[in-house]
Amino acid sequence: MNRVKTLPSANELRPARPWFALALNNRAALVSAIFVVLALAASLLGPPLYAGLLPGATQKLRDGVFQDYNAINAGPSDVHWLGADYLGRDTLTRLLTAVRVSLLVAFVVEGINIGLGGSLGLLAGFFGGWLDLLISRLADMLFAFPGLLLAILVSAVFGAAARELYGGMGRLLLVAGALSLVSWPLMARLVRSETLSLKERDFVTAARSLGASRLWMIVRHVLPNVAWLIVVAATLDVASVIVNEATLSLLGLGIEEPGASLGLMIFRSVGKIERFPLQVFIPAAAITALVLAFSFIGDGLRDAFDPQARS
Repeated sequence: MNRVKTLPSANELRPARPWFALALNNRAALVSAIFVVLALAASLLGPPLYAGLLPGATQKLRDGVFQDYNAINAGPSDVHWLGADYLGRDTLTRLLTAVRVSLLVAFVVEGINIGLGGSLGLLAGFFGGWLDLLISRLADMLFAFPGLLLAILVSAVFGAAARELYGGMGRLLLVAGALSLVSWPLMARLVRSETLSLKERDFVTAARSLGASRLWMIVRHVLPNVAWLIVVAATLDVASVIVNEATLSLLGLGIEEPGASLGLMIFRSVGKIERFPLQVFIPAAAITALVLAFSFIGDGLRDAFDPQARS
């Protein structure tokens, strides 16, 4: 007797074991997650704690802004653990501040990607028709431009106005907005593709036949089963956002002095790399470590949420 093959239900789309249990089996992802948490904690709490190790008035030597002319381009010492830059500012404090800026930009960009790209992809895939055509053509139009070049163009054109209106925060928000502009179409396309598949599944068809509204079907049946894709795509995209933010700062179109950015630190020191290689190596190593960490986390989440990853 032939068995009738049926499409998997909503519950069958999820791993048999909890996703976090599967993620913990990936040691690279686990170590990377711990590293990111420590990096975030260090970037938030590290500068004041680091400065507090010095007595009284000398704490300003580690505030990342004060220029210690006796320590210009100095190597590691008891006062400046990772040395000082070309203006005598503490390298470790500026590094922690730069990591905080990079993570802030990355989280803002991914928040916009999830909210804008995820929502548009969900609507385009579920409703189809003219709405799908409009969103798809808009995404294709942005795909026609090289992403980083478009972000460079936006930062170059609106950078001065953003700085005059909102100061350093305006520049940071402009960088995040420029990177979001070139990132959301990919998120929308991924979510749209998955939604097109999900809306033809048996559990959605059954809900439709029972008279469920479109909003209910999206919220109750489609969104929970596309959420894993959104999380994985956003996590993997953090790595490229960090690199692109550093590139904009490296070109002088990102965060400006006296602010700190990993790309800006490289930009200010690359001309002295032969004499002071540590000033270039430290921020470059931080970028590499963050990119690898988020890549491993994304791979681990993808394996955990993959329907084929079963014990």
